[in-house]
Amino acid sequence: MNIRDIKKLKFNGKIQKIKVAENLYVFVLKEKKVYKFITVKDKKKIEATIDDINNITLTEAKQKVLKLKSKIANKDFKETREIIRAELAKKTSKKDKEIIQTKAKQNEQYLLKNIIQEFLQTRNRQSQNRINNYIIPFLGDKDVREITEQDIIQFFKKVRNTNVNVAKTTFQKNKMATIKRLKNELSVFYTHLHFSYGINNNPLTYLTLKNIERALGEKYEVTHFKATTNLTDIQELYKTIKNLKTDLDVKTNKHKTISIYTKCALMFLMLTALRNGTLRRLEWRMVDWGKKIINIPAEITKTKKDFRLPLTDKMLKILEDLKKYDNTGLIFKGRDGKVMSENTLNAKIKKLSGNKTTAHGIRSAFATILKEQGENPLYVEEQLMHTTENKVGQAYTRTDYLEQRRDLLERWGELIDPKKQENRIKSVTEFFKETETVF
Repeated sequence: MNIRDIKKLKFNGKIQKIKVAENLYVFVLKEKKVYKFITVKDKKKIEATIDDINNITLTEAKQKVLKLKSKIANKDFKETREIIRAELAKKTSKKDKEIIQTKAKQNEQYLLKNIIQEFLQTRNRQSQNRINNYIIPFLGDKDVREITEQDIIQFFKKVRNTNVNVAKTTFQKNKMATIKRLKNELSVFYTHLHFSYGINNNPLTYLTLKNIERALGEKYEVTHFKATTNLTDIQELYKTIKNLKTDLDVKTNKHKTISIYTKCALMFLMLTALRNGTLRRLEWRMVDWGKKIINIPAEITKTKKDFRLPLTDKMLKILEDLKKYDNTGLIFKGRDGKVMSENTLNAKIKKLSGNKTTAHGIRSAFATILKEQGENPLYVEEQLMHTTENKVGQAYTRTDYLEQRRDLLERWGELIDPKKQENRIKSVTEFFKETETVF
C-alpha cells in the first residue's frame, strides 16, 4: 500500500485497521488517519500511535518502525513498552512542524552563503574572487548572527593552508596579505549587515591584525611595489606601449594584440600618474571638454575627495581617439563594458617593463623624476592626491593648483614621450646639391 491508497481510505462508521508494512498499520478514525506500531511481547500486544498521516511521510513512518524494532529486540514486555513510550513521546504536531519549517527557512536566509549574495554584487572583481574562493567555502554554511571571533580565527587558519590556484603551480607561503584583505572584506560585509538587516553581531570588532598575527604565529610583512625611477626606463616603457598593436590594427592573429582600451589606459596612466583603481573607473560623463578637465568624484578616489584632472594635449588625443568607438559609460572598458580588472594594467606594465615596475610604481617614478627635474613638490604631490598640509593648512588653502598641474603634466608628457629631433644632418647628395662648389 502506498501513500495515495492510504489517503483514499475513508471512515465507514467504524475504525479500520490496515496493514502497511511489518508492524506498521494505518488506523482510519472518524476525523483522522494515523500510523500505529503494533508488536507482541510475552504474548501481550503493544499498540502505540506513531503520528497523524499528514504530519509524517510513509517513509518516515517505516523508518520509525525499523528504529523501534532494533531497540526492542530481545527485550521483555515491560522494557519494550517503556522504550516505545519514550521514543514516541517526542511527537510533533502539524502546526509545530509548520512553525519549525518556517523558522528553518528564516534561518536559512541568514546563512552567510545566501545573505552575502547581494553584497557580492557591489564589490569589484578582485573582492568577488576573494569572497568566492575563501569566505563562502569556509564560512558559507554558518549563520552570520552566530559567527564568533573564534570562528574567524579558525577561518584564517584554513586560509593560510589553502591554495586556490587550480593548476597548483604556485603557493604563497605567507598568506598574511590575503588574510588582511579578507579581514577588510568581512568588516565591510558586517557593516553592510548592520545597516541593511540590523544585525549587530560583528565578530571582527575587537579582532585587530596584531591579534590575528598572534593567533596564527605569523606576521604581516609590507611589500613595496616595484618601481624604477630611471627616466630612460620610463621613456622606453611608454614607447613600447605606444607601439603595441591593438585588436583594431590587424585583421588576423588578433591573439597577439591587446584591446584598444587597454593600450589607451596604459598610456593615460603613465601620463597622469593616477591610481590604477581610479583610472579604471573613469566615465565619459566626468569629462568637461570645454574646460579640458575630468571631474573625478570622491567615491572613486582613495582619499574620498573630489579631484580635478587637468587634460594635456596628449591626454585629449587619447580621449578623442577612444570617443570614436564609444563615448558612453566607462572610458577604459573591460570585458562586456564592465570595469577593467585591476591586474590587467598591472600585469601588462610588469611584462612590458621587464618586471622593473608596476602600475603603482609609475607614481613613484612620476614623483621622483619630476622632483629631480626641479619641479615644485607641492604640485607633484597634489597631482598624486597626497595630503601635503596639516589640518590648519588644508582649512586655509582654497586651490588645487589646476593650471600649475596642467603645465606640470605637459612637461611630464614631454619627458616620457619626447618629440623627435629634426634630422639636421643632410645626406651627402643633398649637401652637395645645396652647396656651391668652388674650383
